[in-house]
Parts: sequence; structure tokens; C-alpha cells
Amino acid sequence: MTTGTALHWIDGAWVGPGARDGAEARPAPGEREADGREMAARALAAARRAFGETRWKDDRHLRARTLHEMADLFAARQGKLTEALAQVDGSRRRARFEAETVPSRLRYFASLVRSEHGRALEAAPGQCSLVLRRPRGVAGIIVPRRSPAVLLVCSLAPALAAGTTSVVRMPGQTARVNALVFGVFSETESLPRGVVNGFAEVDGAGARYLVATADVPCALGGAAREASAMDDFTRCERVTITPGTIQR
Repeated sequence: MTTGTALHWIDGAWVGPGARDGAEARPAPGEREADGREMAARALAAARRAFGETRWKDDRHLRARTLHEMADLFAARQGKLTEALAQVDGSRRRARFEAETVPSRLRYFASLVRSEHGRALEAAPGQCSLVLRRPRGVAGIIVPRRSPAVLLVCSLAPALAAGTTSVVRMPGQTARVNALVFGVFSETESLPRGVVNGFAEVDGAGARYLVATADVPCALGGAAREASAMDDFTRCERVTITPGTIQR
């Protein structure tokens, strides 16, 4: 068995746990909670910058192209992803089904990007009302340990299709899956720097940070921390809790 330091993918670069500028570091147990918050904060800062400075939210053709490219990359890694998921789940059959589902989900939302439209109506004689859907900012995606690949894509694909930038928190227990997912992010050439950022943790400090901060208007995450997440929401309009997700 080989071992190494797990890396995060933040602002278009590989970052080591507890590291500065990508340098390797191995935090002590007492430092892990602070490290999770730090990685979440760095990822959020990158996502906010990308939302404001890139053309991601305004260019639907770029978003569709990026989602198709991600789908192709996941399809090319289907065998490796199946092996990694089987190690977590214990069932190769379920792992294969999950790995096969990921590319089709991405392609489905890529097709929706091109068909997205607003609504126009005559509000009064001589007056026309035009309604357009616009992204609000950063989507925080908290991925549970169960079925991590497909539940990630079920949240990430529609978020990217809508034009948001994203911070993805992966569970630390699925290290091989995380490495494959972050590898796809790093190899998606059409994806602007900072649009998708990913980090992994075990204790959940980074996840709680994403839920609590007012800079993330939409959070989707694991049912394991539903109660604490609901307590920490700073702004909440309509929230539906289902196994594995928290949705606005």
C-alpha cells in the first residue's frame, strides 16, 4: 500500500492540508478543525473571486462546454472510479452503477444550459415584463460518504449549469474518490480558475463554516449534520432536508 499527503484543489492549484502555497504539511489532530475551516475559507474566497471576475455566470456556451468536458473525463476514468467506490461501498455492482451515472448526469445538465430561457409577458397595455434567471453567487456542496460521486454530481452539475461558482467539501474517508474527482477538476481545460474548488476533511469544521457563512447563499450537504446545519443557517428561505442533501 502506498501512502501520501492528500491534496485539495483550490483556486486552480493543488494545496496540501495545513499548507501554505502548496507546501506539504501533516497537521496534528488538534489542528485539523482549524485546517478544515481554513481550507473552506480559502476555497470560498477563490469561488467569490471567480464569480465576480470571470465570464462564467454570463457565458452559457462556456458552461455547457465545461460540463461536457467533465463528463468525458469522468467517462475515461470509469474503471478507476468504480474501483475507488467499491472500496468505500463494498459492492462492485453498486459502484459500477454509480460510476456509469456520473457522465450522463453532467451531459443532461449541459443540455439544459443551452435551453435555459426567461419569461416575457405584457404586464399592461404597452408595457412588457421580462424575467431572467440569474445565479446568486457561490454554492456550497457538502458531499456525504454514501455514494459520494453521484451525490456530488447531483449538486454540482445543476449549480454549474445555473452559473454559480462552487466549493465542494468531500468526506475524508473517501480519499481515492476525492483524488479522482479533484483530478477531473484540474484537467478540465475549459473550467476557469476558481469556479470549482474542492477540499476534504473528516471532522466537518469546514462544512459547518460553509453552512454558517453569509457568503454562501445556497448549501447542499450530508444528512449526518442536518441538525447543526439548520442551527447555523444565517439566511434561510425554504429548506428541504432529504437523506444526503440539504436544498434551498
